[in-house]
Amino acid sequence: MKTLHMMAAGAALLLQASGAYAADYNWRYVGVINAAHDYAKIMIEGFERVEERTDGALHIEYVSYGETPYKATDSLTLIRDGLVEMTEWIPAYNASTYPLLAGPELPFVMAELEDAAGFQEATLKAWSTPTISEYKQSIIDEHGAVSLSTQFYDPINIWFTDEVTGIEGMKGKKVRAFSPVQADFLTSAGASPVNIAAAEAYTGLQRGVIDGVITGAGAVVSFKWNEVLTSGFTTNLTLLSFDMVAAEAKLNELPEEVRAVLVEEMGNVEAEIRELMPKAYEQKIAELKEEGLTITNPSPELYGEFHRIAVEDVFPAWAEQAGPQAEEILSDFGIELN
Repeated sequence: MKTLHMMAAGAALLLQASGAYAADYNWRYVGVINAAHDYAKIMIEGFERVEERTDGALHIEYVSYGETPYKATDSLTLIRDGLVEMTEWIPAYNASTYPLLAGPELPFVMAELEDAAGFQEATLKAWSTPTISEYKQSIIDEHGAVSLSTQFYDPINIWFTDEVTGIEGMKGKKVRAFSPVQADFLTSAGASPVNIAAAEAYTGLQRGVIDGVITGAGAVVSFKWNEVLTSGFTTNLTLLSFDMVAAEAKLNELPEEVRAVLVEEMGNVEAEIRELMPKAYEQKIAELKEEGLTITNPSPELYGEFHRIAVEDVFPAWAEQAGPQAEEILSDFGIELN
């Protein structure tokens, strides 16, 4: 990825002297979020800049997984099998197959509640350690993909259809989780984890199939789940990363100058989303409060209880499954298992 960005700085300038390309490259980018999400808008603007700067040589259409027959959990497989040119990959969605991917995003891994900006910085450092970065890159490589950017959704919290303000209120609730470690945490806290697609969560909440969801405030608003939710914890349970990945074969088909522009603009998208995330999070929380949702900011004691449950009941099982490198990742967060 570093090599690609270095190439972009110089080669993109060549495009100014070249005319329109005879070849027309029509790509689709398949994202988890719908086009109404703030991040999607930034991506779409980035794709439009690519098209403008390449004189129309590369057009990238944004579509969400809900508009396709595909599932977000299969994103890298879709790249490998040549079914999409570019897509959003959320490592946590594949943590069942690749357990070590869950390490930087374990629930309540921070000893104390961080604000969104500090949480992003700490999580980025965790993903950048040699152990996890090499593991992640090997997975990308084996699927014939290239990561063009890495960014984070706003902090993931727990939301309910009725008013829940403490651990006692969570007991017996059916809550959508999207990773095994989240499911383990919910079980330890007395709730029941449910595996349900994001596209089905609205009706699930509406009909009582589920009583809550683990997700970010941005997703609550963009999926309109706030219409059927009543309360939430701003616990910063985890920070969910995602990569914008392209098929290496498709990337290599592009003229060098076009490829350079794409790489440069996706780097710009990465920077914009990282800068926006903390601000957008605070804004979305404020909006939800104004709409009447009960938002509980956990006390140090409540957060400490969430952290204790995770360390004692969730991390050991994950470490056993993930292998010897798991404890090395935990130590980066200052956590030593007994």
